[in-house]
Amino acid sequence: MKTRTLSTCLALILLCVSCSSETPGSENLKQQETTSSTTTTIKSSTTESTETTEDSVVEINQGIDWSACYGIYECGDLQVPLSYTDIGSGSISIALVRLPATSEPYLGPLLMNPGGPGGSGVELVGEWADIWEMVFPNFDVIGFDPRGVGSSSQVSCPNDPDSDENWLQEDEEDTTELFIEATEYVEECLDMSGELFYHIGTNNVARDMDSIRAALGAEKINYLGYSYGTRIGAVYASLFPERVRAMVLDGPVSPDEHPSAFSPIQGLGFENAWSRFSADCDARVSCALNEYGGAEEALFAATNLLKDVNIPAENGRELTRSEFVWSIGAALYSPYLWTDLEDGIVEVLEKEIGVISQRLVDDYEGREEDGTYDNSSAVSFIVNCTDDPLRPTEEEIIEAVDAVADQLNHFGSLWRSDTACYGMPPSLDPLHVEEANLETPALVIALEGDPATPMGWARGLTDSIGQAVLITSNGEGHGAFLTNSQCVTDTVLDYFFYLDVPVEGWSCEEPN
Repeated sequence: MKTRTLSTCLALILLCVSCSSETPGSENLKQQETTSSTTTTIKSSTTESTETTEDSVVEINQGIDWSACYGIYECGDLQVPLSYTDIGSGSISIALVRLPATSEPYLGPLLMNPGGPGGSGVELVGEWADIWEMVFPNFDVIGFDPRGVGSSSQVSCPNDPDSDENWLQEDEEDTTELFIEATEYVEECLDMSGELFYHIGTNNVARDMDSIRAALGAEKINYLGYSYGTRIGAVYASLFPERVRAMVLDGPVSPDEHPSAFSPIQGLGFENAWSRFSADCDARVSCALNEYGGAEEALFAATNLLKDVNIPAENGRELTRSEFVWSIGAALYSPYLWTDLEDGIVEVLEKEIGVISQRLVDDYEGREEDGTYDNSSAVSFIVNCTDDPLRPTEEEIIEAVDAVADQLNHFGSLWRSDTACYGMPPSLDPLHVEEANLETPALVIALEGDPATPMGWARGLTDSIGQAVLITSNGEGHGAFLTNSQCVTDTVLDYFFYLDVPVEGWSCEEPN
């Protein structure tokens, strides 16, 4: 499963902000120096990829034409090169939204990314103006849609989650059709996305971020990245370390994790999250699943009921067994969705209806009100495979996937249908992360109960940056700051406002 965006969880943001009713006082804040120039020279770092070449230079001679939008916001677009090593190949558009700072001293632009790959930074900032204005009054809060995403120049792939017959794959089941479909899928993505298909990897997203910085006329940026957004931050720190004032990476993704890595860590993270939910349910008298012998027995009964027959959902749709298992994983992203998880299982067992479970999947997959889907799944696939330097064979994929799936008691059938990046052309620009000489260490946050970016990934990301400090919480869910954790909030705010870096290994326990 992908590292899902956090925008759906941010409705809970007020619960966390309420634990600190005031933002840090301005009298002791360190002023961020900026420049009014809109012309800069961006030098790309040398990597082993074919996309980045030594002494490659891009001259940016433009600003962003901001216009009022959505009341207190400013919206704009920035033209950036399709390829930073071939400027003549054309340009693409990056959509931005800005909430200007309202307090002094001014601490510079704060760029945000909600994860994915495929999450919209424009939506993340645009939908929560009151929150960002309260939490970050000394910053220009800026959301951007990474290349390929949302209102920026888009990529597209076929997407119909209702056709999910192959989402679950049993041990030793024939996978021939899976790989045929994978090849056809890549061909359709190429046809629908055009040349942008080859250029939406994370390295180029980081370069776009620096183009945004230059167009803003800022000497340095602040950055808050959730989930996959932590990978963007790590690449930016590697390529442009001198341009980082402060960087928070929440829900860390290890740079070693690629589709072709076939690591069990994320799958085991979901197994751990299910175990934590199950234990919580079994310990609560109020948990309705106890009527069925507990969470484990109830899950088994529901999946068994769906083994040979679909059940009605809403609007004439049906819930399949594949969707049901997928909904369990989707609900584990946040403890605030545990009620939906519990109710969804009960609904299947008592009413043989799958409305709640299907809504969880629809939310995860980006289903719109008109029944269409956003392009987040397409972006996730293309970006992850563009970042991945390897292209294993069909035989290697089957063997590796089976080895992972055998370790997953509840989600193995989902992992067994994985075809990694089969059918994809070789990457032009595989992920580039190296130790960064940051003036202020980056802050990496991990939760013990995070299913999508498990604790095992946190150390990998922290060590890859070098100048980074890892802090943890015993909380549940995917992502911590202003989402699923109260106890890290003040520490993160002190970091952003005062550049107060906690000691390595700092940890906290969530209030009951």
